Amino acid sequence: MKFSIIIPSFNQEAYIEETLKNCIAIKNLAGIHQISIELLLFDSQSNEKVQEIIKKYADRIDVLKIEKDKGQYDAINKGIDYCSGDFWTWLNTDDTLDVDGFYKLVEVLKQDKNIDYIYGAIDYIDADGKFLRSFPVREINFETLVTHTPGIFQQGSFFKKSFTNGVGLLKNYNCCFDYEYVLRCLKQNAKVYACNFKVASFRQHSVSKTGSLTTNFIKDQLIISKQYGRKWYHFLTWFSQLRLLKHKLFPRK
Repeated sequence: MKFSIIIPSFNQEAYIEETLKNCIAIKNLAGIHQISIELLLFDSQSNEKVQEIIKKYADRIDVLKIEKDKGQYDAINKGIDYCSGDFWTWLNTDDTLDVDGFYKLVEVLKQDKNIDYIYGAIDYIDADGKFLRSFPVREINFETLVTHTPGIFQQGSFFKKSFTNGVGLLKNYNCCFDYEYVLRCLKQNAKVYACNFKVASFRQHSVSKTGSLTTNFIKDQLIISKQYGRKWYHFLTWFSQLRLLKHKLFPRK
């Protein structure tokens, strides 16, 4: 069994080295667990500091492309096209996978060959890597994501390549291409498994997309959920509008 980890990169000099070290630590243990791992890094011509860090670990990266892309979704799509794993994921350059959690996830997939999409719990960490809070796993379904709660577990999610070959690539959304992609998978009857253990850590900091573009996320979620059947009377409609109003009246400084 082979796993592909796609790393989209652009100017995250403060965190990319930790992410690369994390992926390489996981890769070093692959043989013991009788799997193989390929690392694919697509960097959109980041600054000199990032290039120095990438060069430092280049010999452990299986596919390395340094070229301008159209955004994060485009870098990940390049990785999907290149990757050869049975399962694939993408990992942002400010997040990490949990080593023990990843290999527990691997054992789940070894036991059930029919899983198309698997994910687990996430820890939130701050800019310095300190624990903030846990985000316990919950089972997701198409209806709930469209009408009530658009939250997904992107960090540490793995997709079966033979299944996603029929799903296609990520679409051009600035923030919520992952939300749309999961909805597409669910609409095509993906067999989903939720791991009741930690699989990844998500870094929350002021310049991350989630930290700095909250209103963009909400607007994307409204556009996407409407495309998949959300109506004006659904909870997500009203709750999202209230959130947008709150950010308009009390903008973050």
